[in-house]
Amino acid sequence: MKNIISKFLFLFALITISQSCNVNNTAKNSSDEMLEKTVKTMNASAQSVKLEQTKGAFSTTSLVLAPGQYQFEIANSDVDHEVGFVLVPKGKYDAADHIKAAYVTAPVAQGKSSMTSVVNLAAGEYEYFCPLNPTPKYALTVSDKIENVKLTQTVGKFDTENLVLAPGQYQFEIANSDVDHEVGFVLVPKGKYDAADHIKAAYVTAPVAQGKSSMTSVVNLAAGEYEYFCPLNPTPKYTLTVK
Repeated sequence: MKNIISKFLFLFALITISQSCNVNNTAKNSSDEMLEKTVKTMNASAQSVKLEQTKGAFSTTSLVLAPGQYQFEIANSDVDHEVGFVLVPKGKYDAADHIKAAYVTAPVAQGKSSMTSVVNLAAGEYEYFCPLNPTPKYALTVSDKIENVKLTQTVGKFDTENLVLAPGQYQFEIANSDVDHEVGFVLVPKGKYDAADHIKAAYVTAPVAQGKSSMTSVVNLAAGEYEYFCPLNPTPKYTLTVK
């Protein structure tokens, strides 16, 4: 009888431990899934800024952004060794002052690119540079006076067919809803379509793949008539009035 009871208690203990492990694994899996969803949501809401490095320099020598969440894509154009990216509050260069989320997730080999994590930028003055490909320190200004304008593209058109804005500083966020290739954005004074007339600050910082979005640099718009369109996803030319 004692042997039967002992065996029963042993089996009961095994079942209890097994159930406990299953509960813990379920909880862990659920926690991992929630974390993954949170990261994906943050990445989806972050605006992409592409910065290219050549030998001893960044191609973009200054940036002005609105406050918000950003991911920096660092591209190594022709540096024959790995490069990186450091972002700091202006004048603070010690490692303790580095904005850790702005480190690239992997060193960037020649001909490759790598993303940072999502960086939350509040209004203020910052600097960026690369110590692995010693570059100058470049100014990044985050201004809360910049307004964001989001424009969505579908096949052959923009959803917003005209815009009226006040004079000021703007960043355009270009979203690719369902075009199965990369799209872009061109802004020109009305009637002037040559490449020389393009407002270069209004180019997106990276081509926009399907389901993604990309930001322009900051565009200073004075009163006048403008037009916007996309030559990669041939769209009509739409009127933007600043008054």
